[in-house]
Amino acid sequence: MISLETKEMLEEIQEARNLGNFQTIKKLVGEERLIEFLNTVYPKFSLPEIEQITGIPDSTLQRWFRELDIPLTRAHISNIAMPGNEDSEVIITKDSKSYKVSTIKITPELSYVIGFILGDGSTEKYDTEAFNRNLSLRQPILEILQKYGVVTEKEREDGLWKLRLSGVVIANLIKNENGIRYDTVNFILDREELATKFLAGFWDAEGTVRQEGNYFHVYLYNTNKELMDKIGEFLIRKNIKFSTHTREKNENRVYFLKGRQIISKKDLHRISIPKGDYSSWIKMIGRNMLHSEKRRVVEKMIGILGGK
Repeated sequence: MISLETKEMLEEIQEARNLGNFQTIKKLVGEERLIEFLNTVYPKFSLPEIEQITGIPDSTLQRWFRELDIPLTRAHISNIAMPGNEDSEVIITKDSKSYKVSTIKITPELSYVIGFILGDGSTEKYDTEAFNRNLSLRQPILEILQKYGVVTEKEREDGLWKLRLSGVVIANLIKNENGIRYDTVNFILDREELATKFLAGFWDAEGTVRQEGNYFHVYLYNTNKELMDKIGEFLIRKNIKFSTHTREKNENRVYFLKGRQIISKKDLHRISIPKGDYSSWIKMIGRNMLHSEKRRVVEKMIGILGGK
């Protein structure tokens, strides 16, 4: 995680870099301060991570390190993130390879963001991204992500906003080269306080909560059957009834989901909450949702159901 002081130093380096070469940076920033800064972020962050955070190419960073006599013993350290109850970090060397193992405290807020990103997001090796069009989601997700590193904000003309968190730790916590980190998902779903936030985030991204006349539709959609099965197992443990439906893939079929045109290239799985279990679903999940339109429907449901 990057401190405010580190962010301010990064801005100062970027401003100096825009004005000239490395000699200019040393002159404007100060060689001792630059060395101190680089020793602060390295080896806590590997060079590829520092490149993602600063936008400075890996090759440029290596040249700076050589000119400043900073040894590159861990230039390409591998990062492994693990879910846990507290933050910790240890560097392990095995067979001439170094690994930084970071245990990340899974908070309810981080659980929400992980659920949301698994629905409306993307995860690469060195960054993870959340996106949506609902403005009520942007600020709370931004504030959560900023606790874990530098966040880049973008917005398209059509209103789609994107928040990109640079850094390998949270990205690795969500996905790795094998796909979704189900150990992280299991850790969250085994703890009610975390699971309810995770499912609220996932429902904000992938769910439907809408009113049609005097009836409400409470659906959750996704193409990942394993993930949907795990969510179903949690609902069963909490005695929340639901039905399931699978729409088989058909690339010749085009339909619309949440206003978006979908070409059916994968099986689409749906969880549906029946009327008799609305109250239980609201208590566990609905009341934790942040999507403004879905929240309004949840409030209507609460008003009609009352204390039931």
